[in-house]
Amino acid sequence: MRIRAPWLCLVAALLGCLMLLDMALPRVSARAQEPQASSQQQRLVERVDVEGNQRLRDEDIIYHIQTRAGDPYNPAQVQRDLQALLNLPFFDKTETRVATQPGEKGGVVVIFYVKELPVIRDLTFKGLHSVAEADVLKAFREQRVGVSKESTYDPVKVNNARRVIKELLAEHGHPNATVEVNEEEISQTSRALTFDIKEGERVRVVEIDFEGNQHFSDGELRGAMKLVKEAGLFSRFKGQDILHLEKLDYDLRKNVGDYMRSKGYLEARFGEPKVEGLGPRRTGFPILPIPILSSTDEGLRVTVPVIEGKLYRLGQIKIEGNSIYSEELIRQVIGLKPGEVANGARISKALSEDLKNLYGRSGFIQYDYEPTPVFKPNPQKPDEGIVDFTITIIEGKQFTLRRLEFKGNTYTRDNVLRREVAVNEGDIFDKSLWDFSVLKLNQLGFFNPIDKDKDAEFRTDEEKGEVEIDLRVEERGRNQITFNGGLSGIGGSFFGLDYSTNNLLGRGESLSFNVAFGNRQKSILFSFTEPYVRDRPISVGFSLYTQSLKFFGEGTLLSQNVNAISGALGDINQFLNVGEENLFTQKSTGGSIFATSPLSEFWRPRSRRYVQIAR
Repeated sequence: MRIRAPWLCLVAALLGCLMLLDMALPRVSARAQEPQASSQQQRLVERVDVEGNQRLRDEDIIYHIQTRAGDPYNPAQVQRDLQALLNLPFFDKTETRVATQPGEKGGVVVIFYVKELPVIRDLTFKGLHSVAEADVLKAFREQRVGVSKESTYDPVKVNNARRVIKELLAEHGHPNATVEVNEEEISQTSRALTFDIKEGERVRVVEIDFEGNQHFSDGELRGAMKLVKEAGLFSRFKGQDILHLEKLDYDLRKNVGDYMRSKGYLEARFGEPKVEGLGPRRTGFPILPIPILSSTDEGLRVTVPVIEGKLYRLGQIKIEGNSIYSEELIRQVIGLKPGEVANGARISKALSEDLKNLYGRSGFIQYDYEPTPVFKPNPQKPDEGIVDFTITIIEGKQFTLRRLEFKGNTYTRDNVLRREVAVNEGDIFDKSLWDFSVLKLNQLGFFNPIDKDKDAEFRTDEEKGEVEIDLRVEERGRNQITFNGGLSGIGGSFFGLDYSTNNLLGRGESLSFNVAFGNRQKSILFSFTEPYVRDRPISVGFSLYTQSLKFFGEGTLLSQNVNAISGALGDINQFLNVGEENLFTQKSTGGSIFATSPLSEFWRPRSRRYVQIAR
């Protein structure tokens, strides 16, 4: 057996390692060369250009583009940038595109070709008489038409503007009006639009008939309508003889429907109204053709199909879900008994208003209801029916007022508003007191009318049972300055200045200052009123005045003073230039102090108890 020398084994191992290393190196070098090759293949964006823009600057357009010079060229990102430009209201979507071309350094130049929409420089309404231009522009703003001076010209928006104008004219009795748009090119980037309007003949509703009604007369149903009426002297000036389909639908569905349901016809419904022309008819004043009071207009007849259904009497009323108020109390609020005619309008009012107010007084502002009627035949009277109601009350949680914040009172101080609010933070939120508080805020006269529903934002925390209110107010002018002057038989020539404010320094105090000077009269009046004393509704104030008056007395004509008589009976120059020694003089100086208070400050009824209800 031969034993190899140790050095032979080392040589063999070394050779094996070299062979393995030689096999691995080509793979590593190949992998290292892959990124280099890919980097050589990936091109960079050398430049981003915008062409075709005349009104907008390049920087303003590139601001909306994500692709920048020096970035790797990404076709998907370039398409997203193009879509971002198309979403802007400045460019023509059919003419705006993007293209690329090789750069000088081997990269890519991205070019966005845009075509700007022209700007509307002038907007004219020709032939518009029944609707004021201000009302048309207001309708454009409210419906977000997008057509106004200095806005971009878009044919789609212009068509929407034509539609809005036709709708407005139809509401004013001109349903056959035509609206054409004339476009005038002022420059390459601006247009002038003229809406050429032909209103056509005025159309009025002269007859309203009902078909299928057996228990209600036509006059009875017409009397229940409040928005659309037959042409007459009063409906003419109220605009109620104009056929407005939305108003007609609401009138039938709400007003006439409620009237029929109040008589027990709970299943009453209406078909599609039929409208037909009757030709020229004289409307307005019924006897003589008097201008403004009467005219000859195109007449319309509106025929409404009616399905009355059966007369229903009240059966059983089942109350569910109530835990705060008893079933007996809720029945009293509804006010109907079994066997009576089922007054649907009364039931609806009791659930939607009366019970809502009752629950709202105790802090249950999320009150809701769900009535479920069950109609059954009446065995004793086949032509009548019986209706049972299952009324599910959804009471919700009882809420307390956590925070009340006023917004928009930049001048008036918060405490001036808070002292008019009858609900304090931390109290059970009484909805009726809140409505009364909004009424008192409106009576201050410091703000434009406050809407208790639109101007108040309620945020509720159902877990804690708390409500926060943000009330938005808009302050109105608080100061009044008046200059006056003239010539009178008593005071001669005079000049006056009146200043008054009902919200001095934002504290709710009233101050007035009147000064008048003339050749025969001088007067100064100053008054001040503090409406709250120590945060109690006790109003105190004072007034100071001084007055000096020179005049012709009643005995002037009986006196022997020739100068006084000639001044009183002479021309204007003699009247004004008569000496003061020939006039009577009256001087007075004084003042007054006053205080007022509601009777509740001296006679307080038993304080109201709030009940905290926990479940």
